[in-house]
Order: sequence, then structure tokens, then C-alpha cells
Amino acid sequence: METSLSLSHVLTGYSVSHVARQSKVQRSHLRSFAHLLFGPRLLIGLVILFGAGTMYFASSVEAAGIDLGVTAQKAWDSVLKKADAPTKLTLKQTYEKVGNWKAQEQTWEQKTKTLHAANTAELERLRVEIRQTDDAKIAALTEKVKQTQARYEPLFALYSSVNHQLDAAKAIKNKEWSVAIRTQADTLRPVVQLAREDIRIKKKELAEARKRKSAEIKRLRIMLAGTDSAKKQIQTAKKQASLAKERYSGALQQFKQSTKQGQTSRVLSSLNALASAAEKWAGTKQNIHTLEQKVSTTYIKVRQEIAKRSK
Repeated sequence: METSLSLSHVLTGYSVSHVARQSKVQRSHLRSFAHLLFGPRLLIGLVILFGAGTMYFASSVEAAGIDLGVTAQKAWDSVLKKADAPTKLTLKQTYEKVGNWKAQEQTWEQKTKTLHAANTAELERLRVEIRQTDDAKIAALTEKVKQTQARYEPLFALYSSVNHQLDAAKAIKNKEWSVAIRTQADTLRPVVQLAREDIRIKKKELAEARKRKSAEIKRLRIMLAGTDSAKKQIQTAKKQASLAKERYSGALQQFKQSTKQGQTSRVLSSLNALASAAEKWAGTKQNIHTLEQKVSTTYIKVRQEIAKRSK
């Protein structure tokens, strides 16, 4: 967390200095452009307007931090005025730490919301696609079985008719008819057997494909279930975040109360407690985001497995 804080200070310093340099370049360009279009009188107004906007942006960056409210802000300003130089510096630095941790908490909160929404949408898509695993293959094999059966249906009908005729010939004891029909039946029998074998093979292919589909669905769902642990940890982490928020709120009220009393030592003590609470709160939000990333990683792996099956 100390590394995150140091990085935050560096980035903040960079952002303000970068904005200042960019503002200087942009004012120079604006001045030249305004000279060409409007002349020197309007130039003055534009420069003042642009400068005011830059000052507002810079002040907004610097002001990002604790929302004290009017009364508490006045009390805090009064404490700073009364403090000696070293104490004032310490107070300001600690105050900035609180603001930085609070900003990080808000950043992790937003990142987590965005990632969670993406994960929720992806989970729905994955569930649908898992249910549809090999549907195209199975549909093709099912259609092949139907077509094969339809193609052989006239043959089966003919073979059945011949057998009925053979039974009739036997019933009336007509030897010549029986011999003729039996010859026809014997000729059809191996062809019918081949047709039945062809249908059996295609039905077996369909059954095996359905079996593979069931196994694959089970495997992919087990992979999805791999997020259960992270999701349970997220619920626990959210409770911890709620407790951390309560501690922060309590510490903030204590800080406001100490500023009203005006004792520098108590203000610094309560401010340190507030910084600690803010750091803890930001840490719990970062932990939630980390766990949400684990969920996302699992979904990516499942997506890759589905992509393999489609090839």
C-alpha cells in the first residue's frame, strides 16, 4: 500500500505539472490565433477566460480530498492557522493522505462495478453457449439419420411386402409361387441388412455425439463453478468493506469534532486515525477488484475452451 501511495503522489505531481505545461502551450497558441482573427482587444478577454479555466482545473485537482462541509472546513482552516510550521506541514501531509486513500477507494469501486457488470454479461453468454455445445453437429447427424432412413424406406417396404407374399404362398401351398418369392426375398435380404447397418452406424454416431455433448457441458460447467470460491470471498470482502466504511465514517466524525475543539495534538491524532481507516477502506475495495479479476480470468479460460470446440 505504501508503494501505491508513493505512486499516487508521483502521478498527482506529474498531472499538475503536465497540465501547467500544456496550459502554457495552449495559451501561446490561443494568443497567436486570436491576434490573427480578432486583434489585441479580444485577445485580452480570451486569455483571461482561458487562464481562469486553467486555474479552476488546477484548484479542482488540489482540492480533491475530504468533504468536510462548511463548518468543519472553517474549523480545520483555523487549526492550520494556529499550528506552527512543522505541525502545519504534518497536518497537511496527513490530510492529503486521507484524500489520496479516499480517491483510491472511489477508483477501485468504479473499476469493480465496471468489471462486475462485464463478468455478469459474460456469464450469461457463456451459459447459453455451453447449452448450445455441438448443437450444429448433432443437428447435422440427426438430419443424416432421418435422410438415411427415408432413403431406405422403399427398400424396407418392398422387403416386407415380399415376406408377406411368401407367407401367403406357403399358406396356400403353391410351390412355384413360393420358390419365386423366396428367390426375390433372398436377393433383397443382404441389401436390407446393409441398409440396416448403415442406419445403425449413423444412429451410433449421433448417440456418441450426444454423449460427448453431455460430457463437454459438464466439463465447462465445472470450469464455471471454479468461480464459486472467488464469489464467496467477494461477499466476505464486501462485508469487510462495509465495516471499513463505518470505521471511516466514525473516524471522520471524530476528526471533525477534534477540529472544533481546536487542540492541534488531538486533531493530528484523529487525522492519523482517519488516514488509517481510509487506507483500510481502500484496501478492501482493491481486494474486491482483485477477486473480481479472478472471476474474469476463469471466464476467459472457459471462452477459450468453447472457441476450441467450434474449430
